[in-house]
Amino acid sequence: MSTRTPVDPFAAAPNRNALWAQLALTEWGRLGLSLAVVCPGSRSAPLAHAVSNAAHIESMIAHDERAAGFVALGAARATGRAAVVITTSGTAVANLMPAVVEAAQTGTPLLIVSADRPEELHDCGANQSISQRKIFGEFARWSVDIPCADEAIDLPWVLSTADEAWHRAHGPTRPAGPVHLNWMFREPLAPRVEPWDRSELASISQWITGIEPWRRVLTSTRTSDDVLEDLVARVAREQGDASRVIVCVGALYSPAMRTAARVIARAIGAPVIADIGSGLRHGCQELTIIAHGDLIALSDRAREILRPEFVIRVGGGGSSRRLTQFFGHARAQGARELLIREGPERIDPDHAVRAEILLDCAQVAALASVTRMSARSASAQTSDYTRAWLDAEREVESVLRDRLDGQSEQLDEPSTARIVAEHAASTSSSALSTLLVGNSMPIRDADMHAARTDAPLNIAVNRGASGIDGLIATAVGHARATKAATTVHLGDLSLLHDVGSLALVRASPVPLVIVVVNNDGGGIFHFLPLADHPTLLDPWATAPHGTTFSALAQAFALHYEAPLTRGELREVLAHAHDRSVHSKRSTLIEVRTVRSENLHFHRELQAVIRERLELPTPSCEKASQ
Repeated sequence: MSTRTPVDPFAAAPNRNALWAQLALTEWGRLGLSLAVVCPGSRSAPLAHAVSNAAHIESMIAHDERAAGFVALGAARATGRAAVVITTSGTAVANLMPAVVEAAQTGTPLLIVSADRPEELHDCGANQSISQRKIFGEFARWSVDIPCADEAIDLPWVLSTADEAWHRAHGPTRPAGPVHLNWMFREPLAPRVEPWDRSELASISQWITGIEPWRRVLTSTRTSDDVLEDLVARVAREQGDASRVIVCVGALYSPAMRTAARVIARAIGAPVIADIGSGLRHGCQELTIIAHGDLIALSDRAREILRPEFVIRVGGGGSSRRLTQFFGHARAQGARELLIREGPERIDPDHAVRAEILLDCAQVAALASVTRMSARSASAQTSDYTRAWLDAEREVESVLRDRLDGQSEQLDEPSTARIVAEHAASTSSSALSTLLVGNSMPIRDADMHAARTDAPLNIAVNRGASGIDGLIATAVGHARATKAATTVHLGDLSLLHDVGSLALVRASPVPLVIVVVNNDGGGIFHFLPLADHPTLLDPWATAPHGTTFSALAQAFALHYEAPLTRGELREVLAHAHDRSVHSKRSTLIEVRTVRSENLHFHRELQAVIRERLELPTPSCEKASQ
């Protein structure tokens, strides 16, 4: 037997189940695990025991597995490091599918560990036993069965498999994403003391006494300056003699890729149309940011004057269908496109890309670490084409200020999006605040109407599959991982989808401010072709529910506000932030709107913007020549 004493935490493991689970959690902790989310269960008790004893790992308990998956997703997004979600067997595992899909679509590293029955309890009618192997199909980057703990399997295999799961989740050679470990356990599930041979620990003794992971990945020695210089040279070759250049940055999900996109855009020196999901609208003073590209594209005259010759797309798709059509028209007129993307997954729904630059994880990390940047060329800063974009941006922003920034006017959905984004940016400090923007109308309103700010702000979106489920849980994950102020802007159906996650909000040590726009159903459908078919539109598409949320806030011990005017919304947001700082209490703010009036207001606002952009300006006239 080993001479190790019980003060060794691994030698003190009560049984081999507990030891294996402890080894995996410790290894992930050394690799940088951002959060462990544990769902209650009996079969997963060895894993829960390991988390409960891992004081160095941030952890939390979630009752609902679907919410737990999105919490882990949010933590991984916020940090760029995988989180782990642990479930028991049976339907608990199936509830993780929505979060796994979103993680797969957006390249978010995620570790799914599902406890399972041993082989002898499968296909025999055993309780809570389903086929869990490869349950996530093609959405998992890797699926592996962890057998029941056995002395015949050397302990280095446990550590090596934990490493492999981590590295596949972070995608050093392929896109990051979810990895599924289906872990079989025989009794004892509780930490009951049973004999096991401590001499097995000799094979990992150096690991036990150290702090390094079992397996290290050696990174490339290529410098960040070399990577940037090569990328800029490739862009320049493709650009050729085109002078009307625009950079269009879509949704970005990893902190490294957002920083890399900022470096790329600065090096290129062209105006940047920044989708709200790009994260580049806030705190990027060194870039020529166009925040209102969607509204600029309303104008026939602006579309013609601002038509690019060369479009550089970075990241995923954007929220604006109008901009997609604008660039499609430009291609038809001879414009060329270059796509810069992370990983080999195709991001080209129009099937129009003829040239692309693929960045692997090492290159993204190198670009994100660039600290020395040469200034943009004077020609790029002062070109008529750039000034024309800036003139159009100023015209749109002027209309939005006139129409949306008043204090006494009744709240509407565009002004709500604008005010919430402005408030979230104002709360940023040394710890970067987060604004999670929900799908359907909230993200479209934020993309159209939220202004750029000098204050930095982390924008979070779930646009991989654009679902309305798990949004509150995702925000909880961001808050737990960053410890920073977190604001959520979402619709009423999204809140109803994720009501159970309000329990996580109540328990969160980092309070949240949740702004829900309640238009009694799916307001986005009034903007889609279904609006021409009223008997199908309402109720079959809009699904009105007749619910208000004051009682819901009370049930989950959240402070509740229902502002009626823009000034009141600003006031309650400020109070909610102060409350979160001083009393650590979360707030639910309900903004009531009417779907039909919302459609009319959007159309009226867009008519004013279109009319303003039809008026000539000197820069636009020069750009068109």
